[in-house]
Amino acid sequence: MKQAKLLALMITLMILCGCSKSAQNEAAFLAWRQNYLSTGQHEIEAVVTASDDEKVCEYTLLYNIGEEGETVEVLAPELIAKIKAHIEDKETRLSYDGAVLETGSTLSENLSPLMALPKFMGIIKEGHVENCWREKKDDTEYLVTELEMPDGMIMTLWQESGDMTPAYADVRSHDRVEVKIIITRFI
Repeated sequence: MKQAKLLALMITLMILCGCSKSAQNEAAFLAWRQNYLSTGQHEIEAVVTASDDEKVCEYTLLYNIGEEGETVEVLAPELIAKIKAHIEDKETRLSYDGAVLETGSTLSENLSPLMALPKFMGIIKEGHVENCWREKKDDTEYLVTELEMPDGMIMTLWQESGDMTPAYADVRSHDRVEVKIIITRFI
């Protein structure tokens, strides 16, 4: 009987130790999010990739949010570079002479590459933390956070543990990755 109680106590302590680590990781993310969002002005440059079995679409985008609203500018591919989308009240307006940028994609049911960075920011702002852990990749330690939106969309965010700079993100819905985001500049 004493052995059974001792075993139950040991299992409980092991579980609580794991929960404590997860809680620390979540607290680190929440503190970063509050601090980051308090500034109000942000700039993100990233390579956004959407793919299916037949094709891969890759764009380099520059996202800005500030007093003048949200904008997404295409930096690459060169054919459509300098196209700028102005986002107001979930409406998108493109600005460039005669060029048309795909604002929806057959690669994704819920998310176009153009809207990936505004969606990324929306999930950072409003996403519920589902899970947090740390992992090492290429000699760099990352805090990995899964954020879920009420519509079921989930983003996994990898942040460098040292300064919490976001490095990668996957946005998925219905257990399928919609877009991959490699962040090259984050201000």
